[in-house]
Amino acid sequence: MRDIIEDRRVLRMQFEAFAHYEGHESGKPESAYCFDALAASVDDVSSELLETYVGLFQKTEHRKIGSALRQSIQQGLWSPKNATEYMQRFIAFASGTGASS
Repeated sequence: MRDIIEDRRVLRMQFEAFAHYEGHESGKPESAYCFDALAASVDDVSSELLETYVGLFQKTEHRKIGSALRQSIQQGLWSPKNATEYMQRFIAFASGTGASS
């Protein structure tokens, strides 16, 4: 069984790091705000959704999906309102049910 508390902590730290980079290094406050919102909403994600996300994310072939989703946020093409929406989209693409854009 996964350590959900640790998964939440790691994911929150990742989103916070992206927010910091976007706000301080690249000067993109809009994407920084989005990543901050994702970090702030990690605790609201259901344990089942988080476990599915982490399981898929750990597979090497799915890492490109996470990178593409982050880039879409950084480029202002997508702004998920919370971590649940972000993870649902990741899972949809990783499982082959997401629409390509």
